[in-house]
Parts: sequence; structure tokens; C-alpha cells
Amino acid sequence: MPVDNNMPHGNHFASNGPRPGSAGSSANGNRHTPAPDTTEAFMMASRSGRTAKPAPAQPVANPGAGASMGGQDAYQQGNLHQQQGRTYTSAGRGGSAYGAAQASSARSAYSANGGPEPKRGKGKIIGLVVGIVILAVVAFGGTTGFFLYKDAKNLQAQAGTLMSEVSSMKDYLKNGEGEQLNATAGTVAEQIASMRDTVNGPAWTIASFIPVYGDDIKLVRGMMEQADILAQDAMLPACTQLEDFKLGNLLTDGAVNIDMLQGLITTIQDVEPVVSSSIDAIDALPEPHIGKIQELMSKVTEPMASLKTVLSNINEIAPVLPQMLGDGGSRTYLLMAQQNAELRATGGLPGSIGPLIVENGKITVGEFVAGSTNFSTEANMHGDVTAEENALFSDRMATRITDTNFNPDFPRVAHFAKGLYEAGTGQKVDGVIAIDPVFLQYLLALAGGVDAAGINVNGDNAAALMLHDAYNMLSVEQTDQFFSGVAGLAFKQIMGNLGEVGFSDLFKTLGRGIAEHRFLAWMENPEEEELMTLMGCSGALRDDPAEPELGVYFADETWSKISWYFSSNTHVDEGVKNGDGTTSYRVTTTMTNNLTLAEAANQVDYITGYHPNKKNRAGMFMHVYLVAPAGGTISNITTEGGDFSPQPFTEMPYNQWTFFTASPVLAGGETITISYDVTVSAEAEQPLMVRTTPTAQVVAGWGANEADPQPEAAE
Repeated sequence: MPVDNNMPHGNHFASNGPRPGSAGSSANGNRHTPAPDTTEAFMMASRSGRTAKPAPAQPVANPGAGASMGGQDAYQQGNLHQQQGRTYTSAGRGGSAYGAAQASSARSAYSANGGPEPKRGKGKIIGLVVGIVILAVVAFGGTTGFFLYKDAKNLQAQAGTLMSEVSSMKDYLKNGEGEQLNATAGTVAEQIASMRDTVNGPAWTIASFIPVYGDDIKLVRGMMEQADILAQDAMLPACTQLEDFKLGNLLTDGAVNIDMLQGLITTIQDVEPVVSSSIDAIDALPEPHIGKIQELMSKVTEPMASLKTVLSNINEIAPVLPQMLGDGGSRTYLLMAQQNAELRATGGLPGSIGPLIVENGKITVGEFVAGSTNFSTEANMHGDVTAEENALFSDRMATRITDTNFNPDFPRVAHFAKGLYEAGTGQKVDGVIAIDPVFLQYLLALAGGVDAAGINVNGDNAAALMLHDAYNMLSVEQTDQFFSGVAGLAFKQIMGNLGEVGFSDLFKTLGRGIAEHRFLAWMENPEEEELMTLMGCSGALRDDPAEPELGVYFADETWSKISWYFSSNTHVDEGVKNGDGTTSYRVTTTMTNNLTLAEAANQVDYITGYHPNKKNRAGMFMHVYLVAPAGGTISNITTEGGDFSPQPFTEMPYNQWTFFTASPVLAGGETITISYDVTVSAEAEQPLMVRTTPTAQVVAGWGANEADPQPEAAE
């Protein structure tokens, strides 16, 4: 259709003035107009801006006495910018101002100041070059900006649709709707490919050469490239493999479906290299400069880095999971329910113990008995206690399982617990797992409550009942039975409702328990024990100087359940770099007895305790162990408050670590403050971390320990 060339078209015309000789005009004055928002339109607009020629210079009618070639060049530059100013105006008004200022500057330089005349033609060439460069930038910038804006709006709309589709894929996987899963995966892959094509278009290519902010364009294009690779090489193959998979069928009727688990493991192993490679490629992209993109990237890169670690860990853990779940045989694990109301270094006295039996994925819970059962005669393990262990904890760890975990080094705790249990019951165990009532409460919140001794124990009250309230409600004999009964019933409830719990929620809860050191596990099989270390639940003292860890552990010697009223906090100041490459931290640890004499009068003797070192009914007698990080030291220990006469801080060796141990007495309502310096090795690659005994203080209402992970981080 013929078009009037004197009328404005597209992004390059801001006035109704004529544009003779414009690119794209035909001999008869007609002009081909491409469809808007197309590559052809973009390229035509770009050529128009790039090939515009200035009008030939016209002689000045009356230059006057002061006129010169420099003056003519200045006029020509001004005329050029005036003529082409309309083009620039469409992108922004700053262009014409720049041209006017340049022209004014040229006139004042050669006429008003009487400067020397430049060589004939030189000023003209400079003026033309500057003008053409400005025109090119303006033309490309304006057109590119227009198309980038259009593309960005389209991409935003596509992204919204994409997220909705991805969300539905989760439901399809959970419900076993394989056909819908694969169909939706195909749609998602097509959308991602379309988005990648968009950002690879001409406008984005040109914009990528813009100084500084071109890096943001390159980053967006790189992100879409990797998204396309992930969709084609990871998502689509994975969905094909999982077409017959239903997440809810992985855990049913107290059993893990081994065959389905192995299929899932294969899928994860196949996609992990693709995902890791794409994450590395994204990590290598340029740093963004635009605030919104910076914000977006921070939301993407951190989770993706975590995903890479998780997938890598899963690929190491997954191959041995079937054998740990009794694939082709039977496995028995000793389950120890720790009692935080009577603290031990790893969490609490193992008040109840029982077997967890797994055969071909089927999980059953055996009979639980009191952890105080004396198996020492049958076991005869006193010879296994080292001289260092005897000096620190005495040899009682070889007598009763309840005393094995004065030592914070869980593999040694498990060694004695396994030996005592096997000797006393004749039942071989393949590993030892320790939990506490706080973690049990997390699990009951998922699986539902149980009834024990006429009391409903659930996800809201389990910890308080098992650690305190039951002792005021029941006799001593009944409370021991209550604790053992609840532990056994709770695990039967959890195992029987695995299919209803939800895979994601179960693993999130397990992750929280591991992060808070409320779930510990030791495996007799060395390969499996390495995986416990990888998962962070081995409970072993950390032996790598590159990852310095300070240990702050407590054990209650009050012969009581008074630890319900105990709380602690450890604060680490900023590190100070030393000349030898080591780093020193000032650390403060507090120990508080929150039981007052008035409240102690209302508690049964089983709660307040019997140890003769107590000064009054509310008093506590505690052991504290400070463990220096591997390759590091603890020094300059000072204390305030409490009675350290039973044992002041003493340095003692334990294998490759150094312990500082003390046994203070705390009166009711009293706080002890311990201040000390911790110096980590020059090999340290991260700041000092703290591992401490998990207490009941959060559920008891005494506040969180600063050294403990917060629930958000733990999940």
C-alpha cells in the first residue's frame, strides 16, 4: 500500500517534516512498510539510521569579515544536527541539546576568540564523523530500546505462564499422572526455547555491545541458554523416565518401595551432570549492574548452588540407600531416645532404647526398654575405654547405655552402645541412631499423635510432656515406662504413616533435626558411615583444620531431670587475623539455671535431683567441655559466677583434640559467664563454627541459643 513519505513512521520520525532521499523510498515516492514488531522492521529501521547522509554544504551568502572555513564548518555541524535532530528526539531530547552545544562551541572557538584557522576540510571531516556516530547510536539505541521493551514484556508474560506450568508438573509427579507430566514438560521446553530465541534476536545482540550494561544483556541470554539446555537435556529425559512414578507410592504402609527408589536414583544420577554443568555456566556469567537483575540473580544463584551440592550429595548417598533399607536382606538399627531433661554431651541421657528393623524396605519397630538396663556383665567392655576417655568421662560408659554419651564424640558413643546392647540382648545391630523428644515432636506434627498412659502425645506437646510434665503427673516407675512407651508408639505411628506424611515434608524435618544435632547416626559399614558424615549427622568431632569447629558441650550430673531448666548461649566475636596467618576469636558462653527456689518447691524430687554437691533444692551440678577446633587452640579462659570448686577448667587431651573441662555448681536463678579466646589454624577456609549440646530451652521457654541454627536455616 502506498505511503506518504512526508508523514511520520516508526521510531525514527518525531515531526511531520519531509525526509527526502530516505532509505527505503522508491523512485515514484512509494515506500515498502514491513509489519510492525518484526525483524524486517527492526533491520529497516536500523539501516535508515545508519545510512542517513548529511545535506551537502551550501555557501554562505554573506559570511562577513570574521567568517572562515571554521565558521562554515560550525554552521554545517549545526545544520546537520538541526536536520537530524528529529531522529534523536524520538529517543530523547538530550541529543539536540548536545548538537547545539557542539555547534556553539565550534563557533566560539574560531571566531569569537580569534584562534587560528584549521586546515581546510579537517573541521568538516571531524564534524561529519561526530554527527554520524551520534546518529548511529541514537538510531540503534532508539530502535533497540523499543524492541527490547516489547520483548521484555512478552518474556515477562511467558515467564508467568511457565511458572504455572512448572507448578502443575509437581502435582503430576506427586499424583503419578505421567502422561500429563510429559505433555506439560514438552510445553515448558517449547516455551523456554521460544524465550531463548527471543533473547538471541538482533535487538538483544546489538544491546549486548553497550558498555557496562551490555553485560546484563549477556547475562540474560546466558541464563536462557542454560535454561534451554536444562529443559532439553535434563527435564525432558527425567520426565520420560518418571512417567510411571508416583511420589506417594515411594513410602506406603511402613515400607519404602525399593524398586521405585532405585528408578528415582537412576534418574537423579542421569540429570546431575547436566544440572551441575549448567549451574557452573551460570556462575561464570558476567556480574549484573541493573538493580532488578541483581536482585533476580541473588534469588537464583544461591538456591542453584545449594541444588548442585544437594544433587552431588544425593548421588553419593543414593547408591547405598537400598542396602541400608534391607534390600535383599535385613538390617537392625539401635534407636536411642535421648532425654534432654538430663543432659549428656550429645543431647541427653538415652532414657529408652529399642531396635528399628528394616527388611526389603519394610520398617518395623521392636520393643523398647529403659536405657538404664545394666549390660556390663555380659558385655565386659571396660577394656575398650582409653586412658584419655577414662580421665575425661570415667569408665562408666562401659557399664550402662545411659552413660555412654558423656563423650560428645558420637562414633565412640555408638561403639559402646552397640557392644552393650548386643551383649545384653543377643541381637546384632548394624548401626546406632539417636534422637530426642524435640525431634520426635517434629515428626509427630507430620504423622499425628499417639496415646500413652491415657495421655495424647502430639506435635504440640510431646517435648514438654516427655521432658518435664509427665514427671509431675506420674510416679518414677511410670515415667520411665511412659518415656519408653511414647518413643516406641511414636515411631510405629511415623513408620505406619509414611505414605501420608509427604516425601518433601519428611526430608525437610529430617534436615532440620540434623542441623540442630537432634538426629545422629553411626553405621558399622565404613562406606555408609562416610555418608553419615556427608549428611552431617555422624556426630563425630570435626577433624579438618580448614573447617574449624568449636565444641561447647554440657552434661548434667545432678542425678535429676533438672536440665529442663538449663539454658546456654555462645557468642563469637569477629575474628582478628594474626601475623602467622591464624585467626583469633573472642568467645563468650553462658550457662543459666532458670529454676527458682520458689518453683523448685513445687517440683518432685525426681526433677530437682539428689546430688550432694547441690547447694539447695534449685541447684544444678554440671560438666562443661570446651573442645578446641582441629589445629587450633583455646586460651585465656575466665569465669564469672557459679562455684567451680568441684573442678575448675582443666586442659586434657582426647585423640587429636584438646578439651578444657570443668564441673561447676549453679544455684537457682544463677548464670555463669565463661570468656575465652579461640585461635583457628592458618589452614582455615571459613569462619569459626560452633557445635553445642542440643537442649530443651526453646520448647521450655528460655530462648534460643545464638549458636544453634534457626529453623529457617535448618530446613
